Amino acid sequence: MEVKHVMQEKRAEFSRQLNKNIHLIQEGLHNTSDLIIRTLQIGASTHRHEVAIVYIDGIVNSQIIRDGILTPLLNIQSNHDKENLIQILANCHIRSESIQILQSVNESLVGISSGKTIVLIDGYNSGIMIDTAQWQQRSVETSIRQSTTRGPAIGFSEQLKVNINLIRGYIQSENLCVEMKKVGRFTKSDVSIIYINGKVDEIVLSEVRSRIDSLSIEYVFEPTVVQSALSGRKTIFSLTNVTELPDVAVSALYEGKVVVIMNGTPQAYILPNLFIQYLQLPNDYYMKEGRLVNRIIILICLLMTTLLPGLYLSIINFHQNWVPKKFAETYFSHGETILPFFIEVCLLLFLVYILGLASLRIPKEMIVLSSLVGTLVISSTAVDAKLIHPLSLIIIGTTYLTQLLFLTGGMSSSTITLRFIFFIIGNFLGVTAMLIGLIVLIIYMSRLRSVGVPYLAPIIPFNSKEFKDVFYRGNLKKLINSKHTYPHDKDKK
Repeated sequence: MEVKHVMQEKRAEFSRQLNKNIHLIQEGLHNTSDLIIRTLQIGASTHRHEVAIVYIDGIVNSQIIRDGILTPLLNIQSNHDKENLIQILANCHIRSESIQILQSVNESLVGISSGKTIVLIDGYNSGIMIDTAQWQQRSVETSIRQSTTRGPAIGFSEQLKVNINLIRGYIQSENLCVEMKKVGRFTKSDVSIIYINGKVDEIVLSEVRSRIDSLSIEYVFEPTVVQSALSGRKTIFSLTNVTELPDVAVSALYEGKVVVIMNGTPQAYILPNLFIQYLQLPNDYYMKEGRLVNRIIILICLLMTTLLPGLYLSIINFHQNWVPKKFAETYFSHGETILPFFIEVCLLLFLVYILGLASLRIPKEMIVLSSLVGTLVISSTAVDAKLIHPLSLIIIGTTYLTQLLFLTGGMSSSTITLRFIFFIIGNFLGVTAMLIGLIVLIIYMSRLRSVGVPYLAPIIPFNSKEFKDVFYRGNLKKLINSKHTYPHDKDKK
């Protein structure tokens, strides 16, 4: 009963009694010790008004409160129209770029928790909210997870306003639109939808809005929650592209895509996400070299990191006649090692996966040591003890080396899952079954949709006009001047 009573009070409007309003705010914030309430008298000596300034210490800029709120209010020496006092203070005295008139206690609670300052006046059932937030943040730095040898080196930060500022620095146009939304019932988190009016795919934009609006959760701490909502269906492939580079997000905006940014995460989500984006590198658009070779090599590496272990075991078990007899006797003979080839590959995959996890969980000072120990255990020691065949070590090393190309963007987890599937198929059923599995995989990928757009577009369905930036990066002038279009299904899935 007590909780229900508090919640009813939170939804209530302000009363005309200043003390009661302060009490409601204190109760709504559970009497937190860092809540500051500064009371003062303003106006002429013959007609004074009691005012309360309310904010949370530590998340506000005290200089703004002192110069923009306290000093102007204390300098008021004349009597103002009592009926319009709130509007007069907001429009003529308080110095701030962001001022809002409040009517409810709930609005004030959300604002105070977001670093805003509330001004309440005795005798009035409304208040003034001023943006005075000052969150601790790091400066704009080079992206940690993504890098480029040419082009801008800066990456997104954890502050939403900073990230929007970075994008606006690239796109200085009145057509750049930023829509702000609040997500979460317990705590409100800021999510921004960014697009270019006139270039954006309206169907994609409508779908992105709908999915964010339908997200019903208590709070947002991990951005994966929003990413899952934007992806829609559950699949091993990421249907939202993730980037930490502002120039990549800006390029996507020019292509008619939608960018979603959350407060508290140095990442941007690009929609729709298409498979061909994993073949494209930021360097492709800053240099002439490698416009064709780079993308072909990346596609080959994707096939290698996915299929190589399964192909290796299938040749050993079913197709040794494909290689010279001397080669087969040297490298495919069980007499060389103690463990069967299947156990060897499983052990190597397991050990290398552990090394990858360890690099994320241990202190940075220990990474060099863990890498040295891992190298000794997996390579020379295991080979000398005849636990692992040298060729198996080469195969798994190549597999993980090619996977490094897909650590960002969301494809890494997909390659791990597919590698396991084709590994089992290749070991027990052979190459023919792997080819059938690859065909089934392509059919499955062609049925995926990223906010209504086919995942394999413009390959499936084929669109020759969009092929100028798929396997080959075409002329930049033509790419810039051409309008991108995305296919949509009549029936959304």
